[in-house]
Amino acid sequence: MTSISSKLRHIFFSVVSARSSFAAAALTLVCSCSGTTAAVAPKSPASEPPPAIQADQTPTPPKFEVTDRVEIKTSMGTMIVGLYGKAAPKTVANFLKYVDKGFYDGKILHRVIAGFMIQGGGFDENMQHIEPGDPIRLELAPGLKHEPGIIAMARQPNDLHSATSQFFICVAAAPQLNGAYSAFGKVETGEEVMYAIAGVPTHSVETDYGKMDDVPVAPVVIESIRRLQPDSND
Repeated sequence: MTSISSKLRHIFFSVVSARSSFAAAALTLVCSCSGTTAAVAPKSPASEPPPAIQADQTPTPPKFEVTDRVEIKTSMGTMIVGLYGKAAPKTVANFLKYVDKGFYDGKILHRVIAGFMIQGGGFDENMQHIEPGDPIRLELAPGLKHEPGIIAMARQPNDLHSATSQFFICVAAAPQLNGAYSAFGKVETGEEVMYAIAGVPTHSVETDYGKMDDVPVAPVVIESIRRLQPDSND
């Protein structure tokens, strides 16, 4: 199928083997515009680009303070996510921009991989891509790692600073993503929902944008994402 313009590219993650060693657990970055894949091995510490050059960073706070909370209501249940607005202010502001205008309502979690992550925020139930806003720079919160429940922004494979609306929630530790994707919060309640979503049957789908893998057989709909008030003692 003819590739679409790079403007409509969006990222999907997959793990080559969840049961193999860390070195073999390379990420496969798949563009929604084609069925081709390119396996990229995790970078070693020696080959990591200097974060100060590649990304905006903020000092490590005494703890990851929850500045905002959102309720993510899906067709499979509800999750409450605490957002770390002091550790990742630009990323949180970008996410809340989409929340406040109702952008996520009616979108789906279009990419789910058991033992890795669930991803959404870019396609509707008909697998139609919804045009997002402008991309933001990669923002790294020192000490915030991709662990179960962590929410982070998805991006294009060859551009660190290309995150827009799509986000993912880790359902397992993913150290290969540390230093490469903007984490900005964590699921506080509803962990059972994220695990249930990660376990749904998936298949490959042919769309106007090409072949897309790991798509839930039955759509998992984001019914709404709304702000909540953080607890007064946070």
